[in-house]
Amino acid sequence: MKYTKKILEDKRVQFNITLDEKEWEDAVQSAYEKNKSKYNVQGFRKGHTPRKVLEKNYGSSLFYDDAIDGCFYRYYFEILSKEKEVQPVSAPDIEIKSIGEKGLEMLLTLVVKPEVELGTYKGLTVKREEIKVTDEEIEHELHHKQEDQAKFVEVEREVKQKDTVTIDFSGSVDGVKFDGGTAEDYDLEIGSHSFIDNFEEQLVGLKKGDKKDVKVTFPKDYHEESLKGKPAVFEVTIKSIKEKQLPVIDDKFASEISEFETLKELKEDTKKKIMTAKQKEEDAKAENKLVDMIVDSSKVDVPEVMVDNQVEDYIKDFEYRLAYQGLNLEGYLNYTGTTLEELKKSRREDAKKTAKTRLVLEQILLNEKIKVTDKDLEEKFNENSKGEKKSIAEIKKTLGEEQLNYFENSLLLNKLMKFLKDNNKID
Repeated sequence: MKYTKKILEDKRVQFNITLDEKEWEDAVQSAYEKNKSKYNVQGFRKGHTPRKVLEKNYGSSLFYDDAIDGCFYRYYFEILSKEKEVQPVSAPDIEIKSIGEKGLEMLLTLVVKPEVELGTYKGLTVKREEIKVTDEEIEHELHHKQEDQAKFVEVEREVKQKDTVTIDFSGSVDGVKFDGGTAEDYDLEIGSHSFIDNFEEQLVGLKKGDKKDVKVTFPKDYHEESLKGKPAVFEVTIKSIKEKQLPVIDDKFASEISEFETLKELKEDTKKKIMTAKQKEEDAKAENKLVDMIVDSSKVDVPEVMVDNQVEDYIKDFEYRLAYQGLNLEGYLNYTGTTLEELKKSRREDAKKTAKTRLVLEQILLNEKIKVTDKDLEEKFNENSKGEKKSIAEIKKTLGEEQLNYFENSLLLNKLMKFLKDNNKID
């Protein structure tokens, strides 16, 4: 394999790669060995058809695509291992210049990491916000503890807001029952809005043993396509009504839920815990402010492809979070009246800032020679595991490549933030 390098404008580099006749023949043969079992030819056992027979039946270029892929992954990373100053920020564009029995010529064009002109990243001062804990915040936290100790007592009266009712229900659309629309002994808190439309409100005023046809309409952006915007009827039976009863917040309450004997002691402890949480939150804000100051004072021409890739990452993460809520991107776009392109455009500035931040922090790591050593990995892993001590070889085997990269990157970020906090002042 031979290659030449050409530096283009706009932070791009081209590699012209040529394979001679033998190298290309070896690549095609390798592709044949990998894929021959996919083809059936009469007169031959599957996976044993000679290559020339397959090429005659399916075309001489049958294995070219897989051969090109194999060549790309082999020679691209081989070139990068030699051209260490070339640091791509995205996958390269591939252009096949010539291909045939005499060999292969392909052109790889890639965008490389731009130069970063670091601003001031030492001797800065960041002010923390003053932290206070109010009586309202303490009462709010105690209310959560009170809710945790709530008892549900069955009552003989009409259903009211905040009651928990046990119901049987069976839903139908146009008289036909649908999957997931039927349940027995289902506990539902009135006012929780966990059911669609005004389902819960229609149960208010009913008594134990009452039956009612509850009429609702599914939202237009409902996750199940067949139910979107459809009117439905649920046959509901009230089986029991439970009223939530909360304990009184006093010394007895404090002694029952904690190691403290008095409410005063519980409140003091609660205040300390809120203060600790706020301090951690403020520490994180201060660190973010410091990073923002450093990034804002630095100069770098962020490649558009990095911004594009970051936007795509945002969209994928957003889709994942929607799916976790039982929604999808298409439904969200329809509900908000937004197009995918508009959504991407709205995230572009944030994406550019994220990409710039990454480039700036990477440059600081390079300038200050901050790295994660095998000793760092061993110490942190064994500290987290709190069990049998493992060597770096055992750790790598335990974690696997993907988890190891995540673990290493996390350590690297921690070392970088320690360096920045040691060399700047956070008041």
